[in-house]
Amino acid sequence: LPECETIDSSDMNQWSFPVGTRFWKEFRRDGRRIETRLIERIGSGPRDFAYASYMWNEDETEAERVPESGRKDVKNTTHDIPSKSECLQCHGSYSFGGGLPSRGLGYSAWLLNHDGEGQRLDDLIAADRLSHPPTEDIAFPGDSLTQDALGYLHINCGSCHNDSVDTLPQFDFNLRVAVGLDSVEETGTWQTAVAVDTQIFKDQHVDQRIVPGSPDRSAILYRMHQRGNTAQMPPVASEQIDEEGIALIEEWIEALQ
Repeated sequence: LPECETIDSSDMNQWSFPVGTRFWKEFRRDGRRIETRLIERIGSGPRDFAYASYMWNEDETEAERVPESGRKDVKNTTHDIPSKSECLQCHGSYSFGGGLPSRGLGYSAWLLNHDGEGQRLDDLIAADRLSHPPTEDIAFPGDSLTQDALGYLHINCGSCHNDSVDTLPQFDFNLRVAVGLDSVEETGTWQTAVAVDTQIFKDQHVDQRIVPGSPDRSAILYRMHQRGNTAQMPPVASEQIDEEGIALIEEWIEALQ
């Protein structure tokens, strides 16, 4: 964050970052530094953001910017450096993708509210970097299994499937959980996914987005299993299925009544 600037947190669900804010994300494989990505807010307009990716040399002493077309299987790994259009497809301002106005998908009240290493929500509050600090505890509704499932879908799917101005326009589908809800039934996940018919995806194996008690008939779980075809979710930046994530969502759907 620029020195002495604050995050506009008047909407706790959609933070707005000051001009000059930079987000950095580093990727490693087998302990080797491979890529660093940058998103920078370069102007006050809602889409005034710059995107860049850098690939590290063999000695990990310097990183060179990668062309906007991206690069596949970097440094003899399966890691791909995304093209600029792929960046926009997830982070927003892409005509056929989703995203969030903040562009910093994981830098939010939900994801910073933890007790682990790295920057935390409490750190931002203590440093007076939020314009409107939260006045109550931030927690997902429901039991521990439900909280884990909501959180997983929130960050892995809700960046595109949400109710912001940058959501996928062809869907009425919101997997991003708003701050301050008291019950699971109030969440967008429940209202737009549980026992809700699919709008476009009509594979023969599924009946609804989430069929309570029936993971095998639920489109969300089916698509989490897919890779290398048009059914896979997430559609980009993922070549391997998340076995732990699938097990979590399957257990949660089975528990739904």
